[in-house]
Amino acid sequence: MAPTSSPAPAIPRRKRRLRDTPSWVLVTIAVAVGVLVPQGLFAAANYITDQTTVTIDTMAWAFTYAPGVTGYLPICGFGGEGFGSCPYRAQPGLDYTSSVFISGYFAGKNVTLSAPSPFHLISTHPDLPALVTSSGLLISVELQLPKTAGEYSFTGTVTFD
Repeated sequence: MAPTSSPAPAIPRRKRRLRDTPSWVLVTIAVAVGVLVPQGLFAAANYITDQTTVTIDTMAWAFTYAPGVTGYLPICGFGGEGFGSCPYRAQPGLDYTSSVFISGYFAGKNVTLSAPSPFHLISTHPDLPALVTSSGLLISVELQLPKTAGEYSFTGTVTFD
């Protein structure tokens, strides 16, 4: 026997209108957009800045004062008093000026400095090699930062003759 009743016809779906949406849903969406969009914009801006600038974490000069014993003269990035802040988000290839004090312990010796690649030693005052006196020697150093964006650390070399 065949069924006597056929299924009821489907009721056509009514389109939902924006005005039918509860106001709390609209407020929640507005707040979420207001919070997330600025964060996303700041994150994108920081990413772009990090990819187009040079940041230096630490800078120091290394020297040998006894056979097999290395000492370091910090410039920046090691915390504590007396250490300046390192270049942060600087333009690639920018010049950076600092100074290094060579102790009178090395009196009578000539001192030279060398910078590791991709840094370049532009100039020093006084010109090097220079003789270290018994009261020490203060050398003003001008370095060129790397020309390629990125995060770097610097350990230059101090040599005594």
